[in-house]
Amino acid sequence: MNLGKIFKDKHSQSLIGQLLASLIAVFSFMILARGYSKEDFGQWVLYLSLITFFDMIKAGMVQSAFIKYASGAAGTVFCKLQGSSWLLNIAVTGVFSFLCLLTYFIGDFQMEGWEMFLLIYPLYAIFSMPFQYFLWNAQIKLNFKQLAIGRISNALLFFFVTSATLVFSISLYNLFFLHLLVFAFCSISALIFKKTGIRNITQATRKDVVKFWKFGRYHSLAFLGSNLLKSSDTFIIGGLLGPMFIAVYSIPLRLVEIIELPLRSASSVAFPVFSAHDNAKDLSSLKKSLESYVGTLTILYVPFMLGLFVVSDYLVLLIGGEKYADTGSIFRLFLIYGLFLPFDRLTGVVLDAMGFPRLNFYKVAVMALVNIVGDVVVLYFFKSLELVAAMTIANVLTGTIIGFCITKQKLKISLRTILYSGLLSIINSINQLKNLSYENENTN
Repeated sequence: MNLGKIFKDKHSQSLIGQLLASLIAVFSFMILARGYSKEDFGQWVLYLSLITFFDMIKAGMVQSAFIKYASGAAGTVFCKLQGSSWLLNIAVTGVFSFLCLLTYFIGDFQMEGWEMFLLIYPLYAIFSMPFQYFLWNAQIKLNFKQLAIGRISNALLFFFVTSATLVFSISLYNLFFLHLLVFAFCSISALIFKKTGIRNITQATRKDVVKFWKFGRYHSLAFLGSNLLKSSDTFIIGGLLGPMFIAVYSIPLRLVEIIELPLRSASSVAFPVFSAHDNAKDLSSLKKSLESYVGTLTILYVPFMLGLFVVSDYLVLLIGGEKYADTGSIFRLFLIYGLFLPFDRLTGVVLDAMGFPRLNFYKVAVMALVNIVGDVVVLYFFKSLELVAAMTIANVLTGTIIGFCITKQKLKISLRTILYSGLLSIINSINQLKNLSYENENTN
């Protein structure tokens, strides 16, 4: 088989980049889960959840607007959009950093994860910004090879840090700052190779900044709600049960990345593709692309979830070790959640690409409400982590129904055409692989 042609495909490059980066991150997670106590590991998970939470808000406010409007743009137009994005990003980062430091000095927090986040986030937000633009620029230009290199390099550097904990006694406090240094190194590298576009900040225009803000304010709320669907579990468990239970729940939650990996890979390609169709006012192509993506992933996820169900107990044992061996039941509930994830996630992506972040926000807000209220009820009355995972199923079903109804109204999609498009896409991909294999055999 001609692997060179396969690796040149943008979907393959995106998937490989996501896969390798996630695999390396899982190894880092495994080392830390085994090397630190449940209490300390729970604090680390809380810190990372907070970092991710705030990054998602900022990404919704800045990244998505940048990708939406810059997809398909070139030359001076692209430079103005990029510079305007930088200007808005710096302003948002300044506000977030001020709020974090103010909260740190006036607050009284009992958990180290909270305190370290508030202290470190302003530095993290600044030091990671050039590296983020390295990734965003690559995604807009559909350069998924560069995107893969960036993600893998970042994950690999932190893996070296976690591996050092096996040899040296590294306190949790020092681990926080080493995590910060990894992002600083990646950003410095991106600046050296001139892959950030920071110089274009001089070409920023007030019109574009306002346009980004109008789009991003709703999209950031949608991202906020989307991240709350997982982060709220961590925050509520920590508040009601303590960091030790965060550590227990984090093992199956980390394995959810296996479920989300193909979807994140597809979404990173789909968003600029959907945006380019919408920018060109080509709704017919947009509809076909959406139906193909949703149908293909939904069909493929069925055997994928069944396979993970068979090995679920082995996976939690592999990731967390013996002290987390009883969390397989939680992961199996997440597998039901995974069956509906492609429909929920991609309908949100297409609404953003079409310039309807407000509708996506409403969808995600209802999902977050279902999740948060459900979590509080089941933890307060039953103190069951399995029921927390069950609430995740409830919120994704809510998102699937709402997303389908809204998208059906906007693009006239149907379940029949979605499944047909997905099946046809899978058959075409299989035929292409057969043709590549046949061509390779004839060449040899």
